[in-house]
Amino acid sequence: MTAAPKEFKTSKAKGRGIVAVAAVAATGAATGAAACGACCVLPFALPAAALATGGGVLAWFGGLLAWATAIAIIAVVAGWAWVGAQIWTKRRRPAKSTLLTMGSATLLLVLALAWPKVEPTIIALLRT
Repeated sequence: MTAAPKEFKTSKAKGRGIVAVAAVAATGAATGAAACGACCVLPFALPAAALATGGGVLAWFGGLLAWATAIAIIAVVAGWAWVGAQIWTKRRRPAKSTLLTMGSATLLLVLALAWPKVEPTIIALLRT
């Protein structure tokens, strides 16, 4: 003969233990999901976000082109005026490094101003 199955009685304390185990399991699952998200999703999302931000910054700088060109012209002209004033007041020739720096600045400014006309030629030469 088989005995009748015993009924399990649960007390209130044991019921709270089950809830605690469920809470720990849910917390572990959420932590695991966050770890997977940081490990697997972030390497794909971060470069896209960085590229989008970089493109926005480049577009912002593109809008500043006219202002930056005007400021560069003023800076180079003011630099040459300062060198001229120093030559006039000191009655001496400036250092070679000063002339080299100012000459380089002037050359780069001329190249920047001529770039819209020079760029198509350079691109055509690079493509061949």
